[in-house]
Amino acid sequence: MLSTPITYALRALSTFYPIQKPLVFSGSGSTQKLADLILAAGQKKPLLVTDSFLLENDKLDSLLRHLQAHGCEVTIFKGSIPNPTFAEVEAGLKLSLEADCDSVLAIGGGSVIDVAKVIAGASTNHRSLSKLAGILKLKKGPLPFYAVPTTSGTGSEVTNTAVIADSKTHKKQFFVDPKYVPIAAALDPELLKTLPPHMTAAVGMDALTHAIEAYTSRNNFADTDRDAAMAIKLLFEYLPLAYEDGEDLKAREMVSQAAFLAGYAFTKSSLGYVHAISHQVSAHYDTPHGLANAVILPRVMRFNKSSCAKRYADLEVMLGGNVTADRDTLAERFTARVDQIAEQIGIPENLSDLQEKDFPKITKEALSEAWRSYAVPKVMRRKDVEAILHSVSNGQRDLAFA
Repeated sequence: MLSTPITYALRALSTFYPIQKPLVFSGSGSTQKLADLILAAGQKKPLLVTDSFLLENDKLDSLLRHLQAHGCEVTIFKGSIPNPTFAEVEAGLKLSLEADCDSVLAIGGGSVIDVAKVIAGASTNHRSLSKLAGILKLKKGPLPFYAVPTTSGTGSEVTNTAVIADSKTHKKQFFVDPKYVPIAAALDPELLKTLPPHMTAAVGMDALTHAIEAYTSRNNFADTDRDAAMAIKLLFEYLPLAYEDGEDLKAREMVSQAAFLAGYAFTKSSLGYVHAISHQVSAHYDTPHGLANAVILPRVMRFNKSSCAKRYADLEVMLGGNVTADRDTLAERFTARVDQIAEQIGIPENLSDLQEKDFPKITKEALSEAWRSYAVPKVMRRKDVEAILHSVSNGQRDLAFA
């Protein structure tokens, strides 16, 4: 299939505005190492964007004491919600400006990090959020920005993108600029131990979706192929272990590394129809993003199989598949592996909240998002998206596509 205009646009964007990976601290205690970097950089008035759970369960006490002991005046914003809107960003921005914050530190899941990114950008650019939404809209660099992910899935700690819903229209808006990539990130398994199994599963499948969509994008590069493939290998090995035992720090760290690698890969290459559809589902029903991705992924993989058989087969061989089997058999086995890991970690087969009356609008918005934003391997039509929505609603996973 010939590349669509968005493929050329994405390749140009990746070439002329290359994505830089942040400096990474990893392992137990890495959050304090990140704090030491902030102190060494001379930032004394950070805005800490986080969630209530971490604060109320004393997960950040030692970090706050450490910063305050070294003369930091920390302002805390805990207004983030799972699918954040402009209202949350505006509340955090108001707090940042009032306290004259000189940096932003995000500790939380993808939504927390996304909110913090836009606060950091809006703090220096002094424009409305509606005018900052879009591609390359930051005229000035954001406040120095640092991130500590606590969900191991979104990859927001390495991406150049934040997704925030317009409070009035509820439509998800994309804030895309290389300046949103954090200066540094900490992948600290100590902050992940209490992540419940169902959330571990959903965000882990979110990372797997990122990796698979990046690997099968028509805008792929050698480094994105390498990082996406490594993320897939790590997730198949360690995600079930992290799901079964949240105290397994090695598994937690490896899943975090996978989410980071997948985040970089999709930021440079692109995503696909799993995200195009799941973004609309989350906007309509407030479905957690990772869960929506996890349920939709197997359906889109089957749709893409005729165009992605070689890539799926290569991944199956990497994971230990029988190299003597033919390409289509290997591709089918890889698709089955995705079904199996989803079942192993308790991902449901359907999303019962979906309502057929919403399908036309969801379909239209999903197709529009994909056309504008993603170098998809195979183009969907309206009937394909609606077939996937019906299957997600009724639990029929094994769809047949031409």
